[in-house]
Amino acid sequence: MTAPADLGVPANRPWQIPAAPAVFEARERFTAELDRLWHDGTGRRLVVVSGVGGVGKTSLALDWLDRRSDEFPHGILYSDLGGAREQPPEDPGEVLHGFLTALGSSPAEIPSSLDQRAAAFRTATASRRMAMLLDDAASVAQVRPLLPAGQETVVVVTSRWRLTDLGIDGAQFVDLPPLTDSQARALFERYTGTERLRSDPPAATEIVSSCGGLPLALSVAAARLRTRPRRTLAREAAAYGRWTSTGGSSTDKALSLNAIFEVVYEGLPQSAARVYLACGVHPGPFVSTEPLAAALGRPVGSVEDDVDELIEANLLTETGEDRFVQHMVLHSDARARARTALPGDEQERLGRSFAGWYLDRVLAADEAIHPHRTRYATRARRSKDFVERADGLAWWREHLSVIRAVFSEAAEHDWDDIVWQFCEASWGYFLHHRDYRPWIAMNERGVLAATRADLPLVQARLRSQLGYAYAKVGRYDKATEQNLIALRLGQQENDGPTQATALSQLGRSARGRGDLDGALDFYRQAADLQERLGIPRGVALCRRRQGEVLSELGRYSEAMIELTAAATVMAGIGDAAQHARSAMALARIQAAEGRAEDAIGRLTESLRTVRALDSPYYTAEILTALGNIELQSGREQEGAGHLAEAQALYADGGDAHTGAPGDGTQP
Repeated sequence: MTAPADLGVPANRPWQIPAAPAVFEARERFTAELDRLWHDGTGRRLVVVSGVGGVGKTSLALDWLDRRSDEFPHGILYSDLGGAREQPPEDPGEVLHGFLTALGSSPAEIPSSLDQRAAAFRTATASRRMAMLLDDAASVAQVRPLLPAGQETVVVVTSRWRLTDLGIDGAQFVDLPPLTDSQARALFERYTGTERLRSDPPAATEIVSSCGGLPLALSVAAARLRTRPRRTLAREAAAYGRWTSTGGSSTDKALSLNAIFEVVYEGLPQSAARVYLACGVHPGPFVSTEPLAAALGRPVGSVEDDVDELIEANLLTETGEDRFVQHMVLHSDARARARTALPGDEQERLGRSFAGWYLDRVLAADEAIHPHRTRYATRARRSKDFVERADGLAWWREHLSVIRAVFSEAAEHDWDDIVWQFCEASWGYFLHHRDYRPWIAMNERGVLAATRADLPLVQARLRSQLGYAYAKVGRYDKATEQNLIALRLGQQENDGPTQATALSQLGRSARGRGDLDGALDFYRQAADLQERLGIPRGVALCRRRQGEVLSELGRYSEAMIELTAAATVMAGIGDAAQHARSAMALARIQAAEGRAEDAIGRLTESLRTVRALDSPYYTAEILTALGNIELQSGREQEGAGHLAEAQALYADGGDAHTGAPGDGTQP
């Protein structure tokens, strides 16, 4: 870039900015935002571009200033303020000395004090139409004395911190996120060359992914490849993958991005640094202040202050109400620092504390979602309850990715007491969402945990949960195996409810294999045992299942007796979901007997019930039954619509459902 031609302005027209990057991924949305702030504003425009280290803040600013160079006839001032360097950042007084000299002041005339230099700078810039780039600012205090007075001036500040207090000075803020996948790949291709990229597309994709959308990381990877023309993409991908997954560093310092964050971390207050390390121990994709406060043993308000400090330093990003995320490279840095800075027992204590906090919330949510079930797990913390069932479901959906991450961490560390409780407490949510693959994997680990913990009844419960899922995906031999073990454990411990659950689940497997008489026998044994134990809901569940099997056998009169009895009990105890499912089975019999209108009316009422429960799986079941009956009755448009909605709900939940009648719920 060259300075614009002389437009009748003073000869002392500084042009200090470095050349714009030769390779740059355009950020149209953010460039347009800078254009708007420059052209639509009045007076001095102050823009703060913030983001994590290496995200491309300086490149964006340089590219924009380069393309707008003709609009700044009085020049462009530039200073690297050194906010991320290991040595102390630039002193604003020294920066002002350089600026004043560039604007034509004699060194001998420049005042000695910061305040006087700032005043002289404002005087020198008052009538200028110019731009400034204050790159990598360390603080508001560093920037404020450097602000010019010109009303036709734009000041672009880049920083790893948000510098929110500059809002008092009229600042506008632009938060620059990492590149999208497509942007990152395009930039990497320009760095490395299309031919090199095409030599191993999967490895190239892995490298791009490992760099986390950071232009700095992509440029480092590309530079290494350019200087090592014989190095394969696969080898480079493996090296980056090791660092990204473990947070480790390479002997080649160019490979490690930890240094990007080193100065920012070292400048944190001790309490905020401690929160940063705790974020590194936290396994989930996002974190909230309450679990951080619980793990650190500090008041929530105090932790909120430190979270604000981390947000200000771009070491955390706020994405919602009390929801904060770390870019994956930052999280890797935090994990690496935690492993180095914290003793092993302290890392485990923090990890178990996080797991305990989420376990308490999972248990509370499960109590609201499925209040009719007895539990072995107990809440130790009792932080707070969910008043409404919908609140528990909403919390669970929002935190599902964190719950799974915390569970995986607990399982990997063999925290058996936490693992089995997570499995039991996940039952209510699972019933309404049915994501079978992760559920099976979860309960397989839960069974191992309960076995190692020598908790036979807990082991039996989790085996029946596992067997339920196996049966629902057609693995009936596996389901039978699990429930036979559960039955044996129940007999060994002389626990009637455990035996009844296992018998009922054995009935499910027999029904799935087509052995309807065998299924009836298991269900009746379970119902008789539940009756002797005085568990009316258990009896009702078994009678509903008997009614469904009798209906499949064409024994409609007997089926109606069982299903009506089950519906009556469920209505009496307030179990709306199971009442609706009993009504669904009754509606199928009505349709089979030629009373389609009665069946449609009953199912329409049941559909309203399950929609109100916010239960995707049970809603899909009712929609399937209703849609099939509507199609059979000539209501093709309504039926097709209901079946399409049902399939969408099944797909969203990860259930490869074919529309066959369901046969049950909890063991």
